[in-house]
Amino acid sequence: MKKRRWLLFVGVMALVVVLLAPVYAAPRVKLTVWGRDLPDEQADHAYIRALINNFKAKNPDIEVDYIALGDPGLMDKTKVAMANNKVLPDIFQTWGGSTMGGYADAGRLLDMTKELKSIPCSSAAQQAMTWKGKIYGVAPFFAIAGVFYNEGIFKKYNLSIPTTIDQLEEIAETLKSKGIQPFACGAKDKWPVLALFMYLTDRSGGVQVFNNAADRKSRFDNPEFIKAAQKYQEWVKKGYFGDKPLSETYSDAQQLMATGKAAMQISGSWLCAQYANKEFTDQTIGFFAFPEMKGGKGKITDVMGMPDIAFAVTRTAANKRAAVVRFLKYAMSVEVCQAEPGRICSVPGVKARNPLTEKASNVFTQAKEIQFWWDQNLPPMVTTPLLDAMQNIFLPNADLKKAFTTYESLVEEVMGPVKK
Repeated sequence: MKKRRWLLFVGVMALVVVLLAPVYAAPRVKLTVWGRDLPDEQADHAYIRALINNFKAKNPDIEVDYIALGDPGLMDKTKVAMANNKVLPDIFQTWGGSTMGGYADAGRLLDMTKELKSIPCSSAAQQAMTWKGKIYGVAPFFAIAGVFYNEGIFKKYNLSIPTTIDQLEEIAETLKSKGIQPFACGAKDKWPVLALFMYLTDRSGGVQVFNNAADRKSRFDNPEFIKAAQKYQEWVKKGYFGDKPLSETYSDAQQLMATGKAAMQISGSWLCAQYANKEFTDQTIGFFAFPEMKGGKGKITDVMGMPDIAFAVTRTAANKRAAVVRFLKYAMSVEVCQAEPGRICSVPGVKARNPLTEKASNVFTQAKEIQFWWDQNLPPMVTTPLLDAMQNIFLPNADLKKAFTTYESLVEEVMGPVKK
């Protein structure tokens, strides 16, 4: 009798547990993610769309609140949130570098070294998400600057890919004589000017020119910076950037390349998907590494670049580590990365979707030194003034020494004088 009662009691309790299970089920973990692109139907948003939609489908126990903020909306909102230290997302898209490092120094980020160090990726990608020996996120896609060129125009005029700046100048002269603008830039928008200036500085003096100035071991008006600026200005005077380069926007530059009115553009590999899209241009565009300077210290394997899509984790996610790791591992999976139409992927096993991206990827994989974009790797208070100083390059009679000395004075106020 007692045994029957015991069995009946056990059965009733089991039924109660089954009936009440939904009530006491563990709540879904919610991850708030701030990003740049909308997960919409646009072709260049394919990766974000696949990441968000597929992750939700595969992980019903994790709620993802993805907030698309655009550019510069993402950067602006992140700066404010990090400064106020109140409403932070769990994960946010970033470009790594010292900006991310500043957030880490302020205690806003979560050390994820243990969880993320074994995720397969390029060394450059892991380096970009590492600050003072700690890993704070992942970088599935990288952007590098190189030279986009019109393959049809080069073939028509029997031009070969240059390996020296002297050869590049010869090509520019040939193009100009044929009525073709040698370089598209977009100087009106300021930031597009930077890529070429970085390369000219590196090819003359090597990667340490900028590194030393940023570390306050030398000045931003030292001879190597001025030499690079003067070479740039010389090209402007020769008409390599057209008659009115300061009136040309970045969108204008893309249209010049798309219509074959300009033959080259020194810009980032994020343009690969667009320039490979036959609906955007009927021109065949290629990509090569910026050439070396005769007698210079910089090498053709010195590449300027930074993560194009990367995700960092904030301290808000301290109690959600398992969910965060699942999200970031999927963000770095071959399955979802293969959806990207044009960016260079840092994940092994992901094949380039078009020949142009493959050419840019080859430049990336052969790089031995990668220097981050200066306007992302310097404190925010001195980045816009740097771009302003470089505008003087496009004024034929501007005193470049004076412009960069003025900039150095500002850097001293913000970052301190050169260490002696």
